[in-house]
Amino acid sequence: MKKILPKATIVSAKRLPIGKVNGIYANKTPEELFSQLFQKQVKLIPGFSIKSIDQILVGNVTNLGGNLARRCAIASEIPLSKPAYTIDCQCASGLMAVISGVQSILSGDAQIVLAGGVESTSTANIVLDRQTNKIIKRFPMVPQGQMDLDMGIIAENMSEKYHVSRVKQDEYAFKSQLKAKKADEQETINQEIVPFGFGKKLITKDQCPRFNTSIDQLAELKAAFRQNGTVTAGNSCPINDGAATVILKKYNKVDVAQGYYLDQATVGVLPEEFILGPVYATKKLLNRHHLTISDIDVVELNEAFAVQGILCCEQLGISEKQLNPLGGALAYGHPYGATGAILVSRLLNSLNQIERPALGLVTLCVAGGMGMSVLIGNKYWQ
Repeated sequence: MKKILPKATIVSAKRLPIGKVNGIYANKTPEELFSQLFQKQVKLIPGFSIKSIDQILVGNVTNLGGNLARRCAIASEIPLSKPAYTIDCQCASGLMAVISGVQSILSGDAQIVLAGGVESTSTANIVLDRQTNKIIKRFPMVPQGQMDLDMGIIAENMSEKYHVSRVKQDEYAFKSQLKAKKADEQETINQEIVPFGFGKKLITKDQCPRFNTSIDQLAELKAAFRQNGTVTAGNSCPINDGAATVILKKYNKVDVAQGYYLDQATVGVLPEEFILGPVYATKKLLNRHHLTISDIDVVELNEAFAVQGILCCEQLGISEKQLNPLGGALAYGHPYGATGAILVSRLLNSLNQIERPALGLVTLCVAGGMGMSVLIGNKYWQ
């Protein structure tokens, strides 16, 4: 395998514990979550100064308006002269912030970029439809007049089309929970987490993992989106609050790094088959570098639904050993705008346990019909 040269250095990638909607962060604004994470993260990097940040790019989906990235930058005490931009690319918002940060560095517009994402579904505003005055539960994913299916219905349709049984989906979800339980017991997951709070009142644990669940308990759950369907609350990701920050720097081989950003691929797919986005994005990225999936040591695949994880693994040939070693979103949750950056932190957590140059992949599907994949090397990559 030919060595892929880094496009940027990942100085640090960290995240907060993930909370349930109206859970541990029920009254916390997104800028509170983001700023506390970043300020604590900086203290973990010897010699790093907040003043060195040139740009701030923040992914977000539900906290509409006001250029949230700018609010996060000001709350983080980053100099007011530094610009900030909010990115909405649905589930890929946090990862697109990272990609955009690297592109900004490569263009010469910045040397150091603070990227990442934050989501506070608990404090998201209620939005009314202008014509009906009814609450908008979600915004349209396709233009008016086209088939705008709920994500859960799409998951049901895909499970039916590809004959993915309820049993298989529940087994997949159970494995994700087991991996998360092991990561918690061995305290491996702690390496990517920055506690939230002050003094003795610290939040250090993710709120969503269900360590005591079983296959039998998952089998008892009712279908969530269609009568007699296969997609349930147990084999779908929950609704969450969370934040993750990724500090990127222009590549210099003498710098100490947590990892290296290598390349990315983003594709469009049929909106009604959005869950297959990772398949096409990953194939495009691997083909560009003449790689196969067996060249990848760790794959962090966002688990929007168990059926999505199953289909992507089958079509890409991802092995159980490669896939989400510390557990996935079915256990931890999916705080939309933050998830992509969370996956970067988790990938490096696993990759850096491999004491040799190791290659990882972050990939996720995107509502509206897209897929995004990023290649990352661990701290030994160069």
